[in-house]
Amino acid sequence: MDGPDRAKVWFLIAGLAGATVYSFYYCFLTWRKNRVVGDTPTSRVRSAAQGYVEFTGRGVILPNSENKAPLSGIPCTWWRYKIEERRSTGRSRSWTTIKSGTSAAPFILDDGTGQCLVDPRGADVYPSANDIWYGSSEWPSVCIPNGKGVVGWLSAAFANDDYRYTEHRLQPHEQVYAIGSFRSLGGVSVQSPERAVTELLRDWKQDQNSLLARFDSNHDGVLDVDEWDRARAAAREQVTANLRAQPQTPGISVLSKPSDGRAFLLAASDEQTLVRRLRRRAAAGVVAFVGSSSALTWMLAHL
Repeated sequence: MDGPDRAKVWFLIAGLAGATVYSFYYCFLTWRKNRVVGDTPTSRVRSAAQGYVEFTGRGVILPNSENKAPLSGIPCTWWRYKIEERRSTGRSRSWTTIKSGTSAAPFILDDGTGQCLVDPRGADVYPSANDIWYGSSEWPSVCIPNGKGVVGWLSAAFANDDYRYTEHRLQPHEQVYAIGSFRSLGGVSVQSPERAVTELLRDWKQDQNSLLARFDSNHDGVLDVDEWDRARAAAREQVTANLRAQPQTPGISVLSKPSDGRAFLLAASDEQTLVRRLRRRAAAGVVAFVGSSSALTWMLAHL
């Protein structure tokens, strides 16, 4: 075996080793999430103690909030999007992510006994709406997804457009399963966090030089869509930090990412459906681990 071929073999071995390690970690992490979901009892918002809790209720957009998914413009409680461009490298063509983002806006979870604010930052989210569609421009000119599920998958094989748009959403008023860190915050009503963000942004606008210095990354003297999104995210982060710093007096309660590393999950389903989904993913991880480790063993044995 000459030098170039030997290098290719070792490159393949390194790839298989990485796949083996990753699939084992993925399986372990997914199974641990499954056990957490299955072992944690469901609490009621009205009577829940502060700490690590599980809720099931309806997701509701905050009053006076206009949380819409960026690509489709559809109102939702949470969104994540990705824009990919088809690029050619030699004879091969692949999709490269050029823009992406995830919602940081809080929303309300209402279980019929009470309401709590959900801060979705850092959550593993399993949404109900998953849309894929294609276009010829970097930003979609058609804002209503026209390909879902199998339709979207099939269109990928025949689409000649150079851009692919992917969007995931939690829909308003649908059932949401949530597990995370639950605590009380004082001094702010459940209606006010988004209003506080708007007021903070209004204050920042009074000093345009400072605003541009912080967020005008391309230095063109104007905040474009992405730069304004970063400004809004920074405002939300500051408002949330201010809320957390306030004394723990009676007020609203917030479900957010645990500081001790435990799972923070949001899903548009009930507990049992989420458990089944996690089990299937853990099983897929086992299959990937067995396949990659077997291939790695064979490669090493035939060097």
